[in-house]
Amino acid sequence: MRISTSMQYNSHLNYLQTANTKLDQASTQYNTGLKFQTAGEDPGGMAATIKYQADITAYERYGDNAKVVSDALDQEETALGQIWNVMSSIQTRLIQAINGTLDDGSRQALAEDIKQSRDQLYSLMNTKNAEGEYIFSGAQSDIPTFTVTSDGNYVCNADGSTKNVNVSPTITVQTTDSGLNIFENVMYAYDFGLFNNDATNGFNSFDPAMGGLYNFEGQITVSDYDQFNAFFKDRFDYGAGGEGADPADPNNLNPNSFIIQFTGPDTFELRPYSFSGNELIASGEIKDGKVEVNGMTFTLPEGYKPSAGAYIGFTLEQPSQGNILNKLTEIVNKLSLPQDEWDNINQSTSSLTHDLAEMQQNIELAKKQVDTYRGMVGARGANIDAIIQSDESLTDIKKEAKANVSEMDAFEAVSNLLVAQNALQVAQQSYNLVHSTTLFDYMR
Repeated sequence: MRISTSMQYNSHLNYLQTANTKLDQASTQYNTGLKFQTAGEDPGGMAATIKYQADITAYERYGDNAKVVSDALDQEETALGQIWNVMSSIQTRLIQAINGTLDDGSRQALAEDIKQSRDQLYSLMNTKNAEGEYIFSGAQSDIPTFTVTSDGNYVCNADGSTKNVNVSPTITVQTTDSGLNIFENVMYAYDFGLFNNDATNGFNSFDPAMGGLYNFEGQITVSDYDQFNAFFKDRFDYGAGGEGADPADPNNLNPNSFIIQFTGPDTFELRPYSFSGNELIASGEIKDGKVEVNGMTFTLPEGYKPSAGAYIGFTLEQPSQGNILNKLTEIVNKLSLPQDEWDNINQSTSSLTHDLAEMQQNIELAKKQVDTYRGMVGARGANIDAIIQSDESLTDIKKEAKANVSEMDAFEAVSNLLVAQNALQVAQQSYNLVHSTTLFDYMR
């Protein structure tokens, strides 16, 4: 085979170009720290790199979401904690208001204090986040959770829905709670009232010595809500005895009606109000002019001594729901009235003491509701911390896996660069050496 001069030149030129390409590749790997730049250099490695990068980006987004959720839960938990504290303060004021030695001015001062606390609750229930959204309004976060009408009634605008955020491929965390469930749909305290004293709906008292039916002019109150709640839950019939039932009609007896039946001037029995039933629920003695039974206290009119066969009729009232703001408005209005005026308005059914005791129970129920949701928020917050750590760990794992596929070892990159440089240098030197010799060198 004949080797021409042009073939030698082309062969050495290709060798130089290859050496130079390898040097460029080694230099790029050294400078970027990457094994390859295109899929053509390593198709399998590029495919794996793209997959790992997608996973890394997803977990970084999940981590960002988790941190947003954490901030939202922290704000909600803080707001609920402040609401609980304000309610506790109101509860203390209500205990002070029951003090029988307070004059009208002192009660009105307490009323103003409770009013200010109510306004603070209203503000906290309308808490906004950094984006200006109402955190307790559900999906309609641009609408205040509560608004107040011209007549002073507080209306809940929350729609009952919640917001959720993905914090991992398989986990979604609830970021908000609706004020409809926390503040509005709160069960009010169980209560009872005397039979209505008119011909249509029956009567409240009977005493043969007083000529039969008469209007009870004493006071009634719940003195121990734990005992009364147990009695109410055991005896209240949700399916019968609706409004308008006549307790005096044997064919339409309200099963939620009961009587305090006196067996003498100093003893009583608690029985269902039924012409055919003789069930004895409880019995006891009258002490200091008061009948105390199952958490209820009936204060008899001063000087009244019931005769055997006399009784006082009362009915357990249908439980209702609502928000504590409206109940606080009611009690503020009642505390603002002079005691004698309030007693004159309500002497036949209740007293200010009864209403204050009931309000204390309403506050207690509202606090329990808030505390329940605060616990739920706290549990989600504790869980989100673990999720954030998990997302960060998974991101690190994916980054390490990607690095193993696509990144150069620093020592290997330096070594490859030096080898490529030496190879190119040797190629250049051999090229000069080989092609510097010509036929004329042998003809001298």
